[in-house]
Amino acid sequence: MSVYKYMAGIVDTITGGEEDDNYDPHQHRKIQRPTSYADTMIHLLKGSIGAGIMAMPSAFNRMGLIAGSIGMILVGIFATYCIQLLISTQYELCKKWRRGYIGYPKSMRLSIQDGPPCLRWSAGLFYYFVELVLTIWQLGICCIYIIFVAENVKQVCDYYDYVHSLRMHMVFQLLPQILLNLIKTLKLLTPLSTISNLCTMLAFILVFFYLIEEDVTVSKEDLMLKNFLDIPIFIGITLFALEAVGVVLALEYNMENPKHFVGLFGLFNIGMTIIVVAYSLIGIFGFLKYGSTIQASITLNLPQDQKKAQFAKVILALAIFLSFPLQNFVAYTLIWRKIKKRLHHAQKTVVDYTLRVTLVLLPWGLGMLMPFLGPFIALFGAFCLSLLAIVFPGMMSSCHWYPDRYGRCYYRLLRDSTVIILGLLMLVAGCYTSVLEILES
Repeated sequence: MSVYKYMAGIVDTITGGEEDDNYDPHQHRKIQRPTSYADTMIHLLKGSIGAGIMAMPSAFNRMGLIAGSIGMILVGIFATYCIQLLISTQYELCKKWRRGYIGYPKSMRLSIQDGPPCLRWSAGLFYYFVELVLTIWQLGICCIYIIFVAENVKQVCDYYDYVHSLRMHMVFQLLPQILLNLIKTLKLLTPLSTISNLCTMLAFILVFFYLIEEDVTVSKEDLMLKNFLDIPIFIGITLFALEAVGVVLALEYNMENPKHFVGLFGLFNIGMTIIVVAYSLIGIFGFLKYGSTIQASITLNLPQDQKKAQFAKVILALAIFLSFPLQNFVAYTLIWRKIKKRLHHAQKTVVDYTLRVTLVLLPWGLGMLMPFLGPFIALFGAFCLSLLAIVFPGMMSSCHWYPDRYGRCYYRLLRDSTVIILGLLMLVAGCYTSVLEILES
């Protein structure tokens, strides 16, 4: 418990808690089935370690080993810091308004309302824009998951002469995904996440077997950056792989003791350290193994005629398949909170299940229309996560501390302005280069 008390002290430091205000929002949250520390860590690892990690060798192929390794660490630290900034700003808003929890979209609106007068008129627009981007992001992840599962299963089935189109393999997923998406609480999703984590770990071991079984030679070209235009694509893929903003906020909200989530040695920082290390290892060894022949997912490079490779593809596809409900849960929560207040009690059950089914059909339909894995990973990462994980947290923080609480030498304003500018640069450059690749595909 002494470690937890220390971390709680770190939280107060980060959030800038006022000594004269003893109101603690964490004590006023009403969660029916809160998740434990272990449950939350399992969900965090599962929500962040998914299809994106298998795209890291492709990202390193664009950057080279030196720039890729440095870039991975820098993007990981920066993205983690921005999420900490978002959570700390939400905490400050909860203290100000004496609420147990304020969701991301409403936090954005309240912050803009406190900000410069020239921005206050747009508070309502930002509220709906955040909701829209969050929903698009989570459904985009689900779409990529469906394509990822279909591509890996198709390779195995094709080898055994069960040949079907990629879209047909997506059809096979539809009914099981609908049934899984009817599970209603994060607590009940924990067993699925546990199974998914075990499958992911086993798949990683098998994938690593192929990555390190032979000696590799490192050429000078492997070390160096190939094209500066590849940097935005690398950042987009890395952001997609690392960040699961909606899942992170949902986990922090549902955690039994949210003070243990943030802080220097909090659950989130520990989890992100594990995630960054795992992503770097897969990216480096995958690039060294397959070089310029690397595909959008490293599993697609594994031999199709070897049992271990086939098993790795199938169990990783199963892991991603079981992760689908966790990603979909965030989009469902955002929409359900908006519409349930307008429904009569008799209508809620029917609308609830209809919404859950619809939120499976939407990403499935998008995947059926455009089954391109690689470019979409970079596009969704560049657009949605540049906004959700970088630009919006910077805006929220700068508006919340307006006009005279920026600290000594206006360090908060300088920090937030830097975050916003970097986020916008990532957004524009990443989307531009990703769209060019999609059009080329």
